[in-house]
Amino acid sequence: MSPKEECEALMNELIIVGINLLKKQGEFYPYAAVMNIDGTTKFVEYYDGNEFPESEALINNLRETCKQFACDKEIKASGIVWNASVSLPSGKEDAILVSLEHKDDYCVKVALPYKLGFFRKVKTGNLLALEGDNEIFINTTC
Repeated sequence: MSPKEECEALMNELIIVGINLLKKQGEFYPYAAVMNIDGTTKFVEYYDGNEFPESEALINNLRETCKQFACDKEIKASGIVWNASVSLPSGKEDAILVSLEHKDDYCVKVALPYKLGFFRKVKTGNLLALEGDNEIFINTTC
């Protein structure tokens, strides 16, 4: 598979989790997963003892954990997910935002707009590709 296809496979797993969390809880904290060198996926955990962490701090800690996996040459792709607001022609909407990176110099952010209805019914819009940031694999010579 190409780097783009591997990131898409990782993204699909991550988005399913986000939708399920919205259905169950109506919200979610940032989370992440990586694709190991052998192509398997594992979710990344980070817990500092705080039951209600700030999203930005959690994203930064997940990013640092993914960077360490990249430095150790254990992974070929990473994905970090958080709830965001995106601007659409119809106005601002909530979105599941996935920041994806691949060791072979591919990165993209993908937003999946959603609306949460009665009984936590999740209605999703179309995926939007946004410019990504190369933060995980930028310095793997650790």
